[in-house]
Amino acid sequence: AYMPGTLVVEGDSYESDADLAERLAEFSELSRWPVILLVDSSNEATCSMQEFLWTFFTRFEPAADIHGSATSVQRFHVGLEPPIVFDCRMKPWYTEVLEVDQPTRELVDEKFDRIIPYKWR
Repeated sequence: AYMPGTLVVEGDSYESDADLAERLAEFSELSRWPVILLVDSSNEATCSMQEFLWTFFTRFEPAADIHGSATSVQRFHVGLEPPIVFDCRMKPWYTEVLEVDQPTRELVDEKFDRIIPYKWR
């Protein structure tokens, strides 16, 4: 577990096992976890809060990469039953990870320090 209620799981690449997230959501032994992030590298995704947030929010498409053990629709609201699995693995159609230059990194880090308290990183 990386954050309370969140399990980060490293799995095979999307190219070699595109349906892994869906199968994880159906795996009853994981039902006690409200949220599961399926990632390419758990070490990279959890080395810092910044990397965790980056991996989580830049590596999934809401319409295709969120899976629950069951779904329901109440009026126009979709509901998911835990575990809710976010497939945060790199997909073949994503661009490569952009490497940032040092001046830009320092500028962003300065702003990040003001926005996200140190205890959350």
